[in-house]
Amino acid sequence: MTSREAAPRRSAPLGFASRHPRLGAALGAIAISQSSPLAKLSGGSPAAVTLYRGVFALPFLAFIARREGHSASRRDRALALLAGGLFALDLQCFHTSIPLLGVGLATVVPNAQVLIVGAVAALSGERTPGRAIIALPFAFSGLALLARVVDPFSGGGAAVRTAGSDPLLGVIWGVGAASFYALYLVITRRISVGSDAVGPFGMLRDAAVGTIAVSLSIALFDGTVIPAEPWPGYAWLLLLALLSQVLGYPLINASIPKLPSIVGSVLLFVQPIMTLVAGVVIFGELPTLGQLLGAGLLFGGVLIAARR
Repeated sequence: MTSREAAPRRSAPLGFASRHPRLGAALGAIAISQSSPLAKLSGGSPAAVTLYRGVFALPFLAFIARREGHSASRRDRALALLAGGLFALDLQCFHTSIPLLGVGLATVVPNAQVLIVGAVAALSGERTPGRAIIALPFAFSGLALLARVVDPFSGGGAAVRTAGSDPLLGVIWGVGAASFYALYLVITRRISVGSDAVGPFGMLRDAAVGTIAVSLSIALFDGTVIPAEPWPGYAWLLLLALLSQVLGYPLINASIPKLPSIVGSVLLFVQPIMTLVAGVVIFGELPTLGQLLGAGLLFGGVLIAARR
């Protein structure tokens, strides 16, 4: 093999994001913001939505990974499969929380993964930054308001219409999603992404196989492999896979390292805000004032913990 053939080839999406990081990050945020509404529109069970996100995305990820020209080691591929299984559990929890909390607020809670990643790092012996400790009261207060454990604006009057059917249970599932996603991040960071060992799309391809295996097992167990309404359910799921797994996450991951930290912080707010707007417009879901305050407090805690 010649040196030209051996050189890793950058995929088109990541090359675009590297040349135009602000546009790439914005497009990635827009794409990911529609994950929750599309999952609800599909009418599929949490396991079925997770399964078809992986199934429909896999051929595209495999094609792009082939163009990268990398060859992963057995260790890296095994780690990617394990990470994909954890990602399936993350999505299972996330999709379960959507009808309980509403499409917008269900997107907010998993951002607590920033704090969980910090906790995992502390348990592994890394020094815990003081800002992470300062962030905890903001995060816990925000989660309590989102779950409507407390609601300073209820006033003891008539019952307030909420976006989801059971906010408390929705927050519990959302924290579960954040926990599994934090473990996913911890494992993927052990994979040498971007080096000659494995390309980013190669890792995503192998992770998709792990996601499919775990979600298929869950779907077979609860008998929900086929969406309740195959059409247009499959169309929504295909669009979800393309926007999130193939377009959104790769663009975000490639763009953020090339942007000032303040831009990444703004994107952290913009993505769930767009999902909240979609929830109001498409489904008529109206979060309470207390829940919106909780979302702001949770994001405040996340930004404090993530600040460099």
